[in-house]
Amino acid sequence: MQQVDKKKNLETKKSKIWLQNLLLVMIILFLLAIIAIGGILFFNIGGAKPALLNHLATWPLLGNVIKPLAIEKTPEEIQLEMIELQKRDLEIKSKQLDEKEKELEEKEKALIDKEESLKEKENQLNETLERLNNKLSSVREQVEYLEKMESSKAVQILSNMESKDTVIQILRNMKKEKSSSILMLMDPIQAAQILEEISAPKSIN
Repeated sequence: MQQVDKKKNLETKKSKIWLQNLLLVMIILFLLAIIAIGGILFFNIGGAKPALLNHLATWPLLGNVIKPLAIEKTPEEIQLEMIELQKRDLEIKSKQLDEKEKELEEKEKALIDKEESLKEKENQLNETLERLNNKLSSVREQVEYLEKMESSKAVQILSNMESKDTVIQILRNMKKEKSSSILMLMDPIQAAQILEEISAPKSIN
């Protein structure tokens, strides 16, 4: 009975040893396979890298990772890809520059419009000043002319003037003695209106 048990134990041990050896061999083979695959992928041993990648690309799950690597590209293709990337980058920068240039053009146009508007206002102001100077010169000339003639004749001339403002400006710029003598000869109502205007703050329209 003891011999039978010993025999069974011996067979069990042998079976375990055999399984352990088999497992060890499988592990060694697996490691060797990994080393071989790694060597081919990294060092392209025997030029087998493309074929290996194409084969691995057909495996489920693993194929999704390997497939992009299986597409081997020549240096020319890689250079073309780099050129395309640079081209896209240049296009983006060119677009940004165009937008910046457009923005600057709009600002420049706004400045030009503003400058033209200021010039126009300046011209209008100069024209107004010129008209005022001409009018002032004309009033002074008329004052000088009327002061030299008799008051009765001056009244007739002033009464025939269409612009009441001009009459007021002339009388306002005359010597007080002369303007007083002219007002005394005018129609009292007209003289009162003119005198009221003369008493108002001076302004040249």
